[in-house]
Amino acid sequence: MRLERFSRLSVALALALAVASPSRAQAQYPSEPVRIVVGFAPGGGTDVMGRIIGQMLMSKLGGSFIVLNKAGAGAMLGADFVAKSAADGYTLLLGTSAELTISPPLYGDASYDPTTAFVPIAFLGASPAILLSNPNFQADTILDVIARARKSPGELTIATGGTGTAPDLAAHQLKLIEDINFTIVPYKGAGPSQSDAVAGHVPLVFSTIASALPLLLGHELKPLAVISQKRTSLLPDVPSVAEAGLKDYSAVTWFGLFAPAGTPPEVVATLHRAVEAIETDSAVTAQFGRLGVESASAEDTPGALAQRIKSELAKWTQVIARAGIKMQ
Repeated sequence: MRLERFSRLSVALALALAVASPSRAQAQYPSEPVRIVVGFAPGGGTDVMGRIIGQMLMSKLGGSFIVLNKAGAGAMLGADFVAKSAADGYTLLLGTSAELTISPPLYGDASYDPTTAFVPIAFLGASPAILLSNPNFQADTILDVIARARKSPGELTIATGGTGTAPDLAAHQLKLIEDINFTIVPYKGAGPSQSDAVAGHVPLVFSTIASALPLLLGHELKPLAVISQKRTSLLPDVPSVAEAGLKDYSAVTWFGLFAPAGTPPEVVATLHRAVEAIETDSAVTAQFGRLGVESASAEDTPGALAQRIKSELAKWTQVIARAGIKMQ
């Protein structure tokens, strides 16, 4: 009888431990270092953002959060690495609009499906492209530029920071939606394209807010419009293209935190709550602002981020195909 009672007690204890183990593992998260994969080289804006998020997550959750840079193929190498990693919450992706909506159709050989390979944890922030002109160029709005291009097809030249970047796609998209013709010159980087605009070698340049801020503050380039459906708090005095009547026009670089598909919901929820707390920190908002990134707002939910990926992937696939953009 005593032996039988002992056996029943042993089985009950084993079952209790089996049920308790997941809860205990959840409570201990993170119990080992967490890798935040960034698909760009160290030192750039996305890398800096990853390190800010990693430091803040350590302060909220404890443990260790380490940035792992895996640059290449339009940031797809990093996304591929995360997609193939264990779905346990210990490998995360600081994903951007590049590897999730632009690079797959641009390169044409993504090994992952951006709409199903990852689960959104949180939207981090966004930065619209911006159209700038040399101060001596006779245009005050994007409508002036469109009118100029329509009057003299093919004569106007607009620089961008590189083929397939968000500013470059903004230029191609403008040609398509307005059915106008101008020459797009993709430079090897935002710096050279802006320098030539300042020098007057090209009259106009599509760029990122982050790279253009010093030139805007120094009045070396004139802002005409942010390529977004609403103004940005980063440049509150610059009108959006929606204000010019361009309702279907936007080119926004955005950032989010993702986990591989299949990651336990409780881990995703823990990370989401931590990031939400981080985004209300004024110091983080200021740091993002210095990177040219506007922090997420209340409507930027994980669900909205998932929908954004689907809609923008479809949009950029169409723009890239219609414009015949090829990576060289």
